[in-house]
Order: sequence, then C-alpha cells, then structure tokens
Amino acid sequence: MKAPFEIEWMGGPAEHCFRKARPSTESLPWGTVDTSKFSAAALDMARASWTEVAINEYRAVASFAEVLRALVDTKAPLDLIGMTSDFLADECSHVEIASRMAMELGGAVERMVDLDRFAVRPRTANAFQRANELVLRVSCVAEAFAGGTATVSYGRTTHELPRQAYETILRDESRHRRMGGIYLEWALEKMDEKEVERLGDVLFDALKSVAPFWKSPSKKRSAPDAATQDELQALGWLPSSTFAEVAREVVLRDIVEPLATVGITISEEERAHLFG
Repeated sequence: MKAPFEIEWMGGPAEHCFRKARPSTESLPWGTVDTSKFSAAALDMARASWTEVAINEYRAVASFAEVLRALVDTKAPLDLIGMTSDFLADECSHVEIASRMAMELGGAVERMVDLDRFAVRPRTANAFQRANELVLRVSCVAEAFAGGTATVSYGRTTHELPRQAYETILRDESRHRRMGGIYLEWALEKMDEKEVERLGDVLFDALKSVAPFWKSPSKKRSAPDAATQDELQALGWLPSSTFAEVAREVVLRDIVEPLATVGITISEEERAHLFG
C-alpha cells in the first residue's frame, strides 16, 4: 500500500548514539545555499532530485537489512557480516543528508512509496542462494549504479554544500560496492555451474530495472529554458541526456564487465536488448 514518503526524527538518546556513530553530517556547511540566486525551475528540479536520492537511500537501508539477514542465515564469515551491518548506519546517514539537502532548497517534494515492496525478498531454495542473489542485486548492481552515477554528479557540482554531501555519501558507497567483490571471493568457490548461471539471469533481471534511464530517459529530468545549466550543476543535478549517457557507461564499465570476469554474465541477446 502506497503512502507519502516522510522521515521522522526522535532526538535524545537515539540521536546521540547515531551522531556518535556518524558525526560528519553535522560538519557539512548547512545553511549556505542562497536560494534567491537560483531560478524557481532549477530549485524545483534540484528539490525533486534530492527527494529521490533520499527515497533511494531509504530503500538501500531496507535492502542491506535483507542482505544482512541472508548473510547470517547462510553463515557467512563473521567479519563480513560485521562489515555489512555497518552499512545500515551509512544508509540512514545518507537519507538524512539527502533530506536536509531538499529542505535547504525549499523543501522535499511529495512522493508516494510502497514500503511493503521496498526491498527484494528472493524466494530461492536455500539461504546461500538468497545471499548470492541479494548481494548481486544490492551491492554489485544497485550500489555500483548509484555510486557510479553520483560520482559524475559530484564532479560537476559547483556549490560547496551539495559537493560535500556527495563526497560524504560516495565515501561510504565505495565500501558498499566493494562488499560485493569480497563476498564473491568467498562464495564463488562454493557455487556450482548451475548457480553461477542462475546469477546471470538475476543480473539481467536487475539490469532491466535501470535500463529505462538510458533507453527512455524521463522527461522530468529535462531542463526547461528557465533553468540554466550552471544553476543545475551547482545544485548537483544532471539533465536527462547527460544522465542517460552516464548510466549506460556505468552499467557496462562498473557492473557487466567486472562480473563477467568471475563468470556471471548475460547473453549476447540480453546484452543487445539492454544496450542495442
């Protein structure tokens, strides 16, 4: 059931513990965006973009919670479980940063979400297969895609606040992406050929969910005449045409090619379907 996406903050002991674990958020230069220097169109697009970032990071909290449980169920190495558990606090911090960015620009935009369908919950035969699939979907695909595209946004952002927001998020995302490779080092030797082949099918299914970014870019990301490119870059926003090119390149370079080196591949027909 869909409901408005809203963030609640408790304060007190909960905030104290969270700040102790993730203190860097408060050091960002909040309050430094002078909205009077930007057009209404540019602010609206940036508000919508940062709202979407907050939603995606909240989805990452749910996704890594599923990954963590799968790792426990399959008795993955304890230090790997501990590493992954730390990602939940990272993602909560990212939700806060993106939400506060939207508020800096005039407030978040209304978005409806279905929290019951927020994270993938694979129905596989055993815990090991669930862990394989979830790590592939979350770390190897979703986090690699988010980190790769955000890196380009970061590189083109000129205002110091969104630049530091991206920098903080990307610092964490690099570990989230690396976790997939670390897991596969442990898991691949335990997989048979049938499981590796199944993961190729999972990979194709996961990539289909991001293919619309370059196959049919959303018109919502297209900049109207009233919003200049300099304004949009300052606030951390990429227009549709640029994002489409970046998204396609990131998927090929950071997802498809690295996974192919360990035998997790998509067929030529699937590749043509995605990129042809």
